[in-house]
Amino acid sequence: MGCRCRICSRLLKNPVSIEAGMGPVCRAKNNNTQGEFDFMKAEWEVLKHESGKYIFIRDIGHNSGRSVTHDANYVIEQLYIEEEITDETRIFYEDSEGRIDELLHSGKKHTGYKAGHEGVEL
Repeated sequence: MGCRCRICSRLLKNPVSIEAGMGPVCRAKNNNTQGEFDFMKAEWEVLKHESGKYIFIRDIGHNSGRSVTHDANYVIEQLYIEEEITDETRIFYEDSEGRIDELLHSGKKHTGYKAGHEGVEL
């Protein structure tokens, strides 16, 4: 059994949520009264992953913390650790508006964005 949100009891999957003990929605509701969550980083969920080729994630932290777009270096660094992506892995993400873009990277560093998802069937 995984770690659960101490407010709503939903299963937590993202390391930032697990560390905080709350998911992004509950942190947003509690953020004004509890200054302990100022460290929040982007949060995402993996929707699809084909090892070595691509990973497709959805931004889920935009309501309570930083978005994937605004915390791209952190997201890429964590994907190398958690999902064992490589330098050749393409990283696609769905933002809060439902748009799908690609995070470009060289090693563990974010190098830019590319609109859309050419060449990959999501």
